[in-house]
Amino acid sequence: MSTLIVGSDSLIGSALLADFQRAGSSVLGTSRRVERADGSILHLDLSEDVRAWDCPCPVGIAVVCAGVTRLQSCRKDPEGTARINVRATLVLMEKLLRKGSFVIYLSSNLVFDGSWPVCPADWPLAPVTEYGREKAAVEREIAQWKNETAIVRLTKVLGPRQPLLAEWTGALKRGESIRPFSDMVFAPIPLSGVVSVLRLIADRHLPGIWQVSAPEDISYEEAARITAVTVGADSSLIRPLDSRSAGYEEHVPDHTTLSTETLRARLGLEIPDARWTVADAVRKSEAVTVLQPAP
Repeated sequence: MSTLIVGSDSLIGSALLADFQRAGSSVLGTSRRVERADGSILHLDLSEDVRAWDCPCPVGIAVVCAGVTRLQSCRKDPEGTARINVRATLVLMEKLLRKGSFVIYLSSNLVFDGSWPVCPADWPLAPVTEYGREKAAVEREIAQWKNETAIVRLTKVLGPRQPLLAEWTGALKRGESIRPFSDMVFAPIPLSGVVSVLRLIADRHLPGIWQVSAPEDISYEEAARITAVTVGADSSLIRPLDSRSAGYEEHVPDHTTLSTETLRARLGLEIPDARWTVADAVRKSEAVTVLQPAP
């Protein structure tokens, strides 16, 4: 039976697909872009009617990475994004579950309000953002399938091409100032670590709620200073500002960290320090830039 990566164009989906392929596993991905469809990538657009969609081969494991993730998009068009993130996602997941698939659903720390650090997995859901509400809605619905599903809540995932870090790095190297938010925090986790966790959950068919988070939050200002040190730039180019004064309209949580006790106790996994994760992402972004072919 094949593994299906729903949303294999996404940051996590593409990395997970590549990891399964390197291992020689039978794996298929999905993309909403028709031109991407080929032998290993199936066309699936969650903005369309997915009730008639079927995978051409039996699916043993499905990892749902697709959806609208921008907070602004969800806030401005809650009906449109809920159609994709909630209704279509649930229809697809139920189809897969009824055919015997083990389904892994990627969720977010935003199912909580961010008022408390290191939030336990069993705390009541209390989303503040529309995106968080949509994630929480799916979590509640699939609770009836608790032995056949795994919910994986993630904090901010950093890969080798993280847009904000790349923007900061480019500006600092050019001697230009950057304006990170001083009052906004995050608990970054490395993309490679997320892939490792998902592979373990998939390979062992481990149901339940799993949380992946850095041990502590850092501010975006501190992340910018780590970036400057990593690329050898002048830290005086960092000019922090308050998110509200910059016109940021989304909810700013006091905390984003999640408890990872289950990862530690059941899988023996520790998530790296947030500062290490930022520095590592910056170094990898530089390496990717250097290896890019000349135009």
